[in-house]
Amino acid sequence: MIYYWFTILKILILRNFQSSVNYDETIRRTYTVGLFDCDGLRVMTASKYAVYMDFIRWELIARSQLFQAIVKRGLAPSLGSQKIIYRKPLKIWSKFDVVLESVGWDEKWVYLVHNFEQNNEVKAVGVVRALVWKRDIPSILSEIMNEIGAPLSRTPPMWVSDMFKDDKEIIKRSQPEYSNLEN
Repeated sequence: MIYYWFTILKILILRNFQSSVNYDETIRRTYTVGLFDCDGLRVMTASKYAVYMDFIRWELIARSQLFQAIVKRGLAPSLGSQKIIYRKPLKIWSKFDVVLESVGWDEKWVYLVHNFEQNNEVKAVGVVRALVWKRDIPSILSEIMNEIGAPLSRTPPMWVSDMFKDDKEIIKRSQPEYSNLEN
C-alpha cells in the first residue's frame, strides 16, 4: 500500500511539470513488471492489473481539466464496476504499456477502456465504469463535464454498456434478504 500511495503522490506532484491532456484524450504509460507485482510463477498477479489501471486513471484526472473541477467541489472519484479480461501473462521484469481511452459518459458514469499492451499485442483489457462522490452521494457528472467545456454526454459503444447492464441485478441477488426469499 505504501507503493500505491507513493505513486499517486508522485502523479499529483508531476502534474505540475507535465503537459496537460484533454479529458477525453487517449494516454499511454510504460511500466515494468516488478518483483512484488508477481505471484509465485513469476507473472503479474491479477490484482496488480487493477492497480495499474488506477494509476493511469489518476494520471488522466491529474493532468486534465477534471482535476480542478473535482478538487474544488471536494469530490472523490470512485469505481462503480470493473471488468478485466486476461489474455496472456505479463512476465517479471518485462515492460508493458497501459493505454487508457475514455469511450463515453452520461449523467452519472464515465466509461474507460484500459489496454495492457506488450510488443504490439494486447495482453489484457480492463473496462471500468466510474463516478464521482461527495459524502456518499454520487455527483452529477454532467455538471463537471459542462464546466470543463465537454459535451454533456457521449454514448459509449454498445459492447461497453452491455458489460454493465446487469450490475444492479447481480448486487440485488447478493443481498442476504434476497437469498432468504428464494429458499
